[in-house]
Amino acid sequence: MRLVLLGKNELDNGRVGNLILGRDAFQTEALEVCEEHVSERVRGQVEGKAITVINTPDLFHPQRSQHEISVAVKECVALSAPGPHVFLLVLQPDSFSEEDRQKVKAILNLFSDEAMNFTIVLTTVRSAQHVSTTYTGEKEDPLGLIIQECKMRHHMFDKIYRFSQVLKLFEKMDKMMEENGRKHLTCEEIGVIPGGSLLPESKQKAKRGRESDSHKDKEWKKKRTGEIKDIAAIQQAQEVMAQVQHRFEKKIQTHANTNTEFMNFIRDIMADLLKKTIQKTTIGVFGKTGDGKSSLINAVLDEEGLLPTGTLDACTSVIIQVEAGAERDQYTATIEFISKEAWENELKSLLGFLAEHEERDETICKMAEDKIEALYGKNATSKSFDELMKDDRSTVIAALLSLTTKTISNVQASDLSEEIRPYIQHQESDLGGLYWPVVKTVRIKVPDHKELLQNIVLVDLPGNGDCNQTRDEMWKSMLRECTAVWVVSDINRAASDKAAWEILKSSMTDMVQGGACTGITFICTKTDQIGAQSYMKSLRLNNEDLKITADNESEKKLKCIQHRNNMAKNRVKQAFEKHLQTYYMPSISVFTVSSQEFCSKEPYLTQEDTELPKLREVLRGFNHSHTNRVASHYFTRATGILSLIQTSKDNNEEMNKDKAKLHSELKKKLDDELKCLWVKHLEPCYNELEKYLSDGVNKSETKCAEITKKNVHVPAGKDGRGHHQTLSALCRNKGFFRSNNGETRDLNGSLAEHMYESINEKFNALFPNEGETSLSVRGKFKRFSVCSISVTKGYSNPAAMTHILRFLKAEEAKLKDLIDIEIGQQKKEIYASITDAIKDDMVPGYNKAEECVGPRSMSEKQRVLIQHTESLKHTMFNKAKIRMLDLFRKLMTELTETKLREYLLKAMAHALTESNFPFILDVSADIRELEMLSALTDE
Repeated sequence: MRLVLLGKNELDNGRVGNLILGRDAFQTEALEVCEEHVSERVRGQVEGKAITVINTPDLFHPQRSQHEISVAVKECVALSAPGPHVFLLVLQPDSFSEEDRQKVKAILNLFSDEAMNFTIVLTTVRSAQHVSTTYTGEKEDPLGLIIQECKMRHHMFDKIYRFSQVLKLFEKMDKMMEENGRKHLTCEEIGVIPGGSLLPESKQKAKRGRESDSHKDKEWKKKRTGEIKDIAAIQQAQEVMAQVQHRFEKKIQTHANTNTEFMNFIRDIMADLLKKTIQKTTIGVFGKTGDGKSSLINAVLDEEGLLPTGTLDACTSVIIQVEAGAERDQYTATIEFISKEAWENELKSLLGFLAEHEERDETICKMAEDKIEALYGKNATSKSFDELMKDDRSTVIAALLSLTTKTISNVQASDLSEEIRPYIQHQESDLGGLYWPVVKTVRIKVPDHKELLQNIVLVDLPGNGDCNQTRDEMWKSMLRECTAVWVVSDINRAASDKAAWEILKSSMTDMVQGGACTGITFICTKTDQIGAQSYMKSLRLNNEDLKITADNESEKKLKCIQHRNNMAKNRVKQAFEKHLQTYYMPSISVFTVSSQEFCSKEPYLTQEDTELPKLREVLRGFNHSHTNRVASHYFTRATGILSLIQTSKDNNEEMNKDKAKLHSELKKKLDDELKCLWVKHLEPCYNELEKYLSDGVNKSETKCAEITKKNVHVPAGKDGRGHHQTLSALCRNKGFFRSNNGETRDLNGSLAEHMYESINEKFNALFPNEGETSLSVRGKFKRFSVCSISVTKGYSNPAAMTHILRFLKAEEAKLKDLIDIEIGQQKKEIYASITDAIKDDMVPGYNKAEECVGPRSMSEKQRVLIQHTESLKHTMFNKAKIRMLDLFRKLMTELTETKLREYLLKAMAHALTESNFPFILDVSADIRELEMLSALTDE
């Protein structure tokens, strides 16, 4: 039930809403007049009934302009989409005038000229003697007249009798809904207020300044119209399907001789309509400490205190996810911990690094010190493992790790930020009370951000390394899920930041061929931090070069910012072409942003110049695209199942013959199409892939020794100090190590490099992340169709056969959508299979090298690894090739035989069996309504 509260007093509305919901959901205390009052929506359960309550701002206030009322009503329509079931008109008997009555009617007419039929008048009293419950309906009694115009629907609330009053109100609302056919109100397009202006002309003029302030808000609402329309259409379609399902179940109950298997088949399809098959868009955000990544995320979401900012202490290795939350007034963080056993093993490893006094790698040692001291306090690194296990803090840590997850909630973003700080950030002042070393991920959910995050997850991917193998694998796994990647870097070093480009370069194949990434966005931050005079001097610029017309600091700074922004964009694009163009990433977009200027009350830059609004549009674009796909899929499937149900009225002897004939025709076509798919398309893909893999195997065998030596020996140009610990970390991490400064050492990846170089172009053509190529596996399955035949001749009832084909086409479309998702997921495993296979063969060598200790242990580690790879080179790469080909064939077989053949045969059998329906259920009107709603989303 969607319930809208309207009234002269916003706080009284809130009190009524709280009484109905049984909790403090709305503001009920008098505050200073707020210029930005907006409608609020809260969901809840009341006596077992699901209810959504929308509380509107004071629409009857004498200072409300015509424009403001229209905007408020539009917002209310969006919040109650696809339409409200009940308006509760909350009034006070002693202050309701004839002018108020006219305003009430005009505002209700803004929703629809049928709104009065959905309205109940509710009066609130503080003591019963202040009001009479009998109204005469005479002209001097405006309250009585409005009740009469609402078909005498009236209820009185006294908070003393909350339980009984709410129950009685629900009875009245239920009765009204029954009279309205249990349908919601369809709100009209809101334009000029019917019946003329609500306010005198003089008051309208007085408010025009306010209207211009809300220009950006109007633009945003205009852009959201299409998305709101899509959501509303889906919700309305869901109501149509719920009513059909109700009628369907009633029919089954009244007919004993029903085919249970067939009825369950239809039930399952209807239930599947509500399942989310389209995954959210994951956007990975890279960035080093101090580059403004957290400030950027806070500014984009307009949540100033959400993620902790402003620290120069070490960044952690914790992955942070930010998404929209279900609760309107709650910020929540779910913290996932590593296991107690995993931490104890890691602690031993960290102490082992610190115990080595020769050939120390200071980066690795600093990482180890930070982790131990964060948990156990200053000077904890001087203690042994057993001493730390007896430390008082060990009891606290063990209790925390036994939880597996911990959830923190708060109504304020800044309060949540403070509570989660010890789990995500390192601070020297809090050593001994920090828990980030034992945290894997933190999932933050924020309220009221569905327009930006409804279908999006922002993932803060730390750019620093970690000695822990599990975390590195989790980092890579999350990277593969990213549909888009944002790289955040200080504008002064964006194009030349070697570490940022190295991290990105080492991650590209995981993101593209091995992942889902379709685009990279480079974000240059801190664009406002510039000294105009020194900038102009360093580039030998004068006022004419920058087109400075007035000799003042404000204009100089603005022109310098704009000049540097343009230069930075060009340089980043050039750096992209230099470093990454060969990785089959089509393009890069560059933004120059200033979070500080965006939030400043006295900015140099306009909001548009900060480019934060452009980033928000990127998020909205992802959201809107997702909503469009959901709408398209829903209407196709819903109309398909209704088409099958519609054939219930055509059950007869001739129809059964038609079904048998069509069944035979479709089965033959299925066999033919599957054979064609294998022989003409999938087998050639397999053979091509095998050819390129074989070429990669030959190159890898030749280069194997050279690659291993390059990875285990001291890099050219370095003095070798600390290399022993780097090599030890590489062995402990089973071949992969990413240092705190972003440098990556990946022996498994290096050994697989020539195989990947041989197949990358072909693999990218087989499994592109967007679009289709002539070789695209996704494209081959999308073009596959058994049900694309037309029924005109040879059938006694071609209309009924067309309905059945429409159903089968919908099921085929659903199946191909699921196959598309499966291909996207499995291609990641197929691509990673080369390094996975090489790693499996290399693990015994890493374990043996790790056991080498004492004098000359570094050279012994090097010898073991070189010897191990040399002994495997004639089998290891071939095994990697076979694993990839086996996974490819396994996927293709599963999709063609298990998915396509089995499911389509099942759907055909159910749709084309004789006399499935023992009853007639006419859903032609429902089909027409869905077609109309679908057309709305296509506009």
